[in-house]
Amino acid sequence: MLRTVLGVMVGIALIIGQGCVPAKKVWVSNPMFQSAHNDYYIARIEPLTRDHNFFVSFRLMVSNKTDKNIEIDWNKTRYIHNGQDLGGFIFKYIKPEDVKSSTIPSDTVLAGGFFSREIMPYKLLGLAPIRDRGKGIDESGIQPGILPNGENGILLVVRQNGKEIIEKITLNIEEK
Repeated sequence: MLRTVLGVMVGIALIIGQGCVPAKKVWVSNPMFQSAHNDYYIARIEPLTRDHNFFVSFRLMVSNKTDKNIEIDWNKTRYIHNGQDLGGFIFKYIKPEDVKSSTIPSDTVLAGGFFSREIMPYKLLGLAPIRDRGKGIDESGIQPGILPNGENGILLVVRQNGKEIIEKITLNIEEK
């Protein structure tokens, strides 16, 4: 009888405890993407979740409006958070020694062409194993970190014939 009463009490406590579990947070971007236009290119950033409940990276898209190639200078392009320069970006196939020595090769966008790449702020990288199932994380290895609340974006540096064209593109990320 005592076992039954204890079992019922534990069951009730578990049910009540589940009601106290905080709801999963949702990350939103305002606007959902942001663009910048100039005489040389149209650039757009869009925050990505990579199957998480939060934003971890950006998709950068650049459309060359000219009849000459342009180059994205990854060594000068910066991650911006709340108006501050928090370092550069990394992406798939980049070599760690290139990041450390600031010798990341530029990407060329052909005349009239289009470029797209997922980029992650270097400063926010995390080394897993990370286990936080409440945020949907259950992976190992180097992982992109959570883009924090506030203004997030890119100071994009593009060159054409030695001339630098710089655009600041930002959006607001909020955890609700």
